[in-house]
Formats: sequence, C-alpha cells, structure tokens
Amino acid sequence: MSRAAIGRLAVVTCYRHPDYIRAITLRQGIVDSGAVDEMIVVKNTRRGVLRYLDVAAQLVRLRVSGTPDAFLVTFRGYEILPLVLLLAGRRPVYYDEFINPVEWFVDEHHKFPATSARARLLRAVFRSLMRRCAGVLSDTASHADSSAQRMGIPPERFSVVPVGSDEGTFAPRPDGPGPVRSVDAAFTVLYYGSMLPLHGVDTVIAAAVSLRPDARVRFLFVGGGAATARLVAEARSRGAAVEHRAWVDYAQLPELFSEVDLLLGGPFGGTVQSQFVITGKTMQYLSSARPAVVGENAETGVFTDRVDALVVPQRDPEALAEAVSWAADHPEELERIGRRGRDVYDRRWSSVRVAEALRALLLDGGPQVERS
Repeated sequence: MSRAAIGRLAVVTCYRHPDYIRAITLRQGIVDSGAVDEMIVVKNTRRGVLRYLDVAAQLVRLRVSGTPDAFLVTFRGYEILPLVLLLAGRRPVYYDEFINPVEWFVDEHHKFPATSARARLLRAVFRSLMRRCAGVLSDTASHADSSAQRMGIPPERFSVVPVGSDEGTFAPRPDGPGPVRSVDAAFTVLYYGSMLPLHGVDTVIAAAVSLRPDARVRFLFVGGGAATARLVAEARSRGAAVEHRAWVDYAQLPELFSEVDLLLGGPFGGTVQSQFVITGKTMQYLSSARPAVVGENAETGVFTDRVDALVVPQRDPEALAEAVSWAADHPEELERIGRRGRDVYDRRWSSVRVAEALRALLLDGGPQVERS
C-alpha cells in the first residue's frame, strides 16, 4: 500500500564531485518518481576539508528554517551521515551506500587488515549508522547482498536503485551511427576513467601490447593521472599503438564516444568491488548506443556476448585482446551490438527504472527503520 508523498525531501551530497553521476541520476529520479512534493538539494560548493563545514552549515540552517520531512544522503556520504541522522531526529534518512566503506578500506584498497581492530571498529560504527536509516540504497542486487552479509544487516533493508546515465548528454546520435567502417580501416578502442583497482588498467595495457601485430588497432586511454601515463608510455616503448590524454571535459565525452569504434566499460580488475558492478562508463556507452566490452561478474548475466555487448573474463588480457580483434573484424555486427545494448539499458537501467525504484523505496512499502 502506497504511503502519502513526502512533503519536503533534502538530498544531501558531500563529495569532491558534488555533481557525480550517481547524485545527478538520483536527484532526477526523485523528481520523476512523483514521490516528493519538494526536493531540497544540499551540496557542497567548497572542496577538500571545507566541504564538510560547508554542508554542515547548510544542514544547520535548514534545521533552523524548517526541518525537511525526510533526507536522502547520496554517495559519498560516509562522513556526513552521522550529522544528518542527528539533525533528522525521528525523521527518515535514506542512505545511498553505493560502495560499502568496509569493502573499500579493507578489501579494495587494503588500508588495514580485515581482522584488525580498525576494521572491526569501522564495521561496528557503520553497521550502527545503517541500522538507524529508513533504507539503504545500492546500485546492484549483488552489491546489496554482499553489503548485507558483510554488515550483518537483513537484505530486505536494501533497495536496488540502478546508476543509470545522464540521458540528456549520453544519447544515440540523432543522425544514426554513420557509415559502417571498413574491415581494413583503423580501429580505435577507448578506455577512460579514474583507473581505480577495480578498473584493471593493467589488463587493458597488456591486451594492447599483445595486439601489436594488428596495425589497425590503437588504444586511447583518458584519465588516470601520471601513473596511467607511465603505463601507456611503457607500453608504447614495447611497440603498442597506445595514446594517453590527461582528461576530456564531461561535455566533450559524447563526441569522443562517436569518434572511436569500441568502448571498454570493464571492470577488468578482478577485485572484490569489481564482482558486483556495472560501471558508470558502461551505462554511458549503452545509453549512447555504442558497443561496449564488459568484464564478467555477478551482474553481467543480463548481457548476451556478441549480441548486446562483448563480455570477457576479468584479469584476462588474452580474452580482452581476442574480443577487440573480433570487433575489428566485424564492423556491421558491432553497430548492431550498440543498438541492442541500448535496448538492454532501456529495459533495466534507464531514468524510468531509476524513478520506479525510488518510488518503490519512498512510497510503496520500501524498507523501514529497524528498531533495536
């Protein structure tokens, strides 16, 4: 049974990228859901440590002027969540976990051992905070199940809200995909992002090196900073056709996507986190109807290899190189894969699906506060 619409919902973001794609799609999804009469966006305008003071001051002013009826804390809300819970009182707080903090600190980045006192304390603190929330959002079902097991929280407390894409920016070209590339023509493979461990840039570099004999194939790496630039330079010294760009502005990404032939979504790193995600870049590629290569994990069963995506094992440069070679040899099939990938996106992760998931959470009997 549906509850009444929430009068005023404050959506709180305190992150180095306050308009990170996850925050953008959640804000838009809330508007589209019809579950809220008024959405109040609270986000940092400062960077570094000052962002916490910035958001804290906004929250206090909001409390003084009239506390909202509910709060939703977007990624990355680890640090600001305790303050939001304090100021909210008995009003519901929804927490977009997105990446489990214990997973991130212990398993993904190895900041301290899993059996250490710090790891146990981190788990205890966030378990307590999460239990006080009216609901916890996760990007995929497998991520929700993993976090529930890790934190000792019932899985029904989690709601899966897909990441989706900025569909106004990442859309199929209005004039179609353009002429089909000749099999003998140059073939450009794009890999862009922040190059975190789950992304597996070393696997992509190794695949590029193994494809040296194919004069058609070149790899373009965008992002990742000095470390990625060094890896690319080393691969080039070994004869690989690779190029690195420090970054491309967000607004220029659609044009870049249209200029390349194959887009690597990953993840390829074989880490703990990489087992549960469909990456944000993959969502952008699919939304743009561009052919994507994804790394096999608990979520990629929705794809059919060489039908709506290319699916390869993670941490397997040979498999990735073979997929790239196949794509270079099959330009017509590649265009069809891009179109069918968009169909999968529309069915499972589109803005409509994001709004439906948020409505189910906020109105249609979503998770409630677990009382101790």
